Amino acid sequence: MTTLGVDERIERVLAYSLFWVSGFVLLMVEKNENVRWHAKQSLITFGTLSLLMFGVSMLNTTLSWIPLLGILTSFGLGLLLRILVWTWFILWIWLMVMAWVSPDYRLPFISKWVRTIL
Repeated sequence: MTTLGVDERIERVLAYSLFWVSGFVLLMVEKNENVRWHAKQSLITFGTLSLLMFGVSMLNTTLSWIPLLGILTSFGLGLLLRILVWTWFILWIWLMVMAWVSPDYRLPFISKWVRTIL
């Protein structure tokens, strides 16, 4: 049973529904270990992607002010940002589907971070 009184399967999917925000909220209020794992995984995965996208965007904006360097780096950084956005979207869909199907789904590299960080 879950703390919120909702089916565990639905709460696992909700952990990913609003990216790292829903993961953080469920981590604070939920006592069910499976839901907490998915909340932690959501927080680490989408929190890291958020920081990476923010950093690449800020770097691209900063370098665009430098005449020659801005022209040379804007394509590469713009491409990297688009790759991060697509990774974000694909992971979002994939993790919600896997949370619905499998209560103990773990992302290969992120699960090690979840165990050590949270």
